[in-house]
Parts: sequence; C-alpha cells; structure tokens
Amino acid sequence: MIPITEVVTGIFKIGPLETGRVTPNVAPYVVVGEEKAAIVEMGEDGQTAELLKAITLTGEEGLSMDLNKFAYIMASHVHLHHVSGINLLLKAMPNAKAVIHHFGVPHLVEPTRLNAGTLQVWGQDSGCPQISPVPEDRIISARGGEVIDLGGGRELELIETLGHCPHHMSIFDRLTKTLFPGDAAGAFFAGPGHYRTRPDILPPLYDAKLSVESVRRLRALKPELLLVFGHNAMSRTPDDTLRWAEEDILAIESICREGMEQKKSNLQIGTEVREYYDSVGIALQEDERNGTMAGGGMGGGGGPIAMYTYLKRENPSLEIPQ
Repeated sequence: MIPITEVVTGIFKIGPLETGRVTPNVAPYVVVGEEKAAIVEMGEDGQTAELLKAITLTGEEGLSMDLNKFAYIMASHVHLHHVSGINLLLKAMPNAKAVIHHFGVPHLVEPTRLNAGTLQVWGQDSGCPQISPVPEDRIISARGGEVIDLGGGRELELIETLGHCPHHMSIFDRLTKTLFPGDAAGAFFAGPGHYRTRPDILPPLYDAKLSVESVRRLRALKPELLLVFGHNAMSRTPDDTLRWAEEDILAIESICREGMEQKKSNLQIGTEVREYYDSVGIALQEDERNGTMAGGGMGGGGGPIAMYTYLKRENPSLEIPQ
C-alpha cells in the first residue's frame, strides 16, 4: 500500500516512494484546490507509476482523483532527481503544464547539457536519471512573484530563491502557510524530532551570498509548516529550521574561507566542516562523511568543493585546496 499522508488540509505527501536511483525514498506532494490541483516537487521517473497510482486509486488506497484536474506540475529547480518524472506526468495529465524557473526552461527543452552535467556530478555509473526533451508549449516560465490560483482560496506563490543553483524557486501555499523550499533551506533533517537541515552545497554554481538572501526571504514569509522535498521530512518549527540554515551556511563559508586563506589542505578543511556538523547535531550519511558520494558536496573525504569555487569567484587570489 502506497503511503499517503494529509500533512495539512488539502496537501498530501505521497510516499516515501522508492525511485531505484541515487535519491531513493522521495516524497512528492499533491496540492488540491476546489477547481484545480498541482503536483509540487514531482521527483524522479522511477517513482512516477506509484505516484499516479496513489492519485487515481479509489478508497483507502488512493486519493480517488481525476488526472484531468491537474493543471500544474511544479519543481523547485531542474536538477534531475527533482524533475525527471516530468514527461511521464505531462503525458498522464493532459491539462497540466510544468511550472519552472525561467533559467531552467531551456535545459528542459534541450536537455543535452543537463543530462551530461548530471552524470558528471553523480558519476557515470551512478544510475542517476536522464531526461528527454520537454515540449516547450507544456511549460510555464516563472520568474518569481507569480501567484497560481487553484480555487477555494488556495493560492501558490512562487518565490525566487537562488543560491543552491541559478534556476531555483520555492513554493508557498498562502492558505495554510506551508512552504516548499526545495533545496534552498538545505537537505535532510538530522533525525527524528530534530529539524536542522544540512546545507546543500553541491552544484558548481552554488552561491553562499544568494543562499543566505534566499533563506531570509523565506523566513520573512513566516511559514507555519516547512516540507523538505525528497527526504520524507517536515518541520513544524520552520522559523528555527530557516534560522539554523542561515547559521550553517555562514559557518561553513567561514571555515572554508579561513582554511583557504591559511592554505590548509582539502582534507583539513573537510575535517573541520564535519566537526562543525557534529557539533550542531547534523548527521551526515556515511557516503557523505567518507567522501565517496558527490551528493553531500564533500569531495574525496575533503571539504565542500562548491563552496571553494564560490569563494574563488569572490576572491580570485584564493587557491582551491588540494
């Protein structure tokens, strides 16, 4: 039986669903208004069949919904573990359009670079998803500030939240003050009852300054519920979670900057970063801790490579640690 949880009135978490890929056990959300419905954070292609089954099955096993009611399929950004199910969902939902940050739209229409970049980050043999071109007429290009009306007072506000990557936005349900921050507020919670996230410092174009600005923008919304995509977690103390997210970004930036200024090795800086995570109770996965997985942004047992490249862009005199 597919897990379905109504986390707040009209918002259903589907899963966690196994994807069979590098980001298993992810949970997309179904948001229901009186007139229309939306998928928020559609996730990977490997989970799409179960997602559709959960939506359409009747009785206690599903939501008993007509797929024609779905008008929007939304993703915070176009990293493929967030968006590779898009073509399967568009095919199943004839009235739906994908809502994507405008900088991400070209990468879906012509995904060659997106596919190649995904393999480069996760590894050629990682089993990470790939994607075929998305029809441009099935995409709504968003810039942030748009409000999508689903009916019955349910409005979804789009907020541009750059930093994690240059094509990122968050979604805010005004009716219930529920926030879908994507990766803007970090990824993974440290454990049950602990709502501090780990900064998601992975993409090559990561920007710490924009990340902090984005977190502050989200905090100003005063959300009452925060739903972190793909990691089967929610925070009912979102102000604390967002405040900690800002503190952690600034702390990791400081550790890396000081290490680069003092010409410390990658291994030394990485050790200091992990010691910081341990001190505040952020639990790294084993493959993140030992550097065998790029997903944590930690390379070869060392520090967060994307933070190094950000600091190098800000101060070209700094050298990337060896």
